[in-house]
Amino acid sequence: VSTQSTGSSGINAEYGDWSYYSSRVGDPSIVDDFKAKYAGVSIPRPEDTTSASIGVLEADFKKDVAEYLSGANERIATFESKLANLHAEKPMEEMTVEEYLSDKPELRAKIEADIASRAL
Repeated sequence: VSTQSTGSSGINAEYGDWSYYSSRVGDPSIVDDFKAKYAGVSIPRPEDTTSASIGVLEADFKKDVAEYLSGANERIATFESKLANLHAEKPMEEMTVEEYLSDKPELRAKIEADIASRAL
C-alpha cells in the first residue's frame, strides 16, 4: 500500500483561502495549525495489481473482435453472393422441377429415393 500526501493525490493542499479563515477566526494560530495538519494528511492508496492483466485481456479481446469481424465480413460476402444467385434464378412460379433440381444433386437424390420407396 502506498501513501500519498494531499498535495500529490490531486487534493489541493492550499484548500480554500487560508487568509480568509485566519482573518475570521479569533486566533490565527488555530488556522495555521489546521493548515499544517491538513497538508500532512496522507491517504493510503492501494497498489495497482490489476491494470497489467486488464491490458492483456483488452489486447486479447481486441484480437478476438478483429478475427470475428474478419470472419463476419467473409460470411456477409458469402451470403451476399448466395442472395445474388437467388435473385438471378428464374422465379419459382416459372421454373420446372428439373430446372429447380438441376443445381441441387443432394435434394434430387433424396426426392428420387423417396419416390422409389413409395413405388407400388
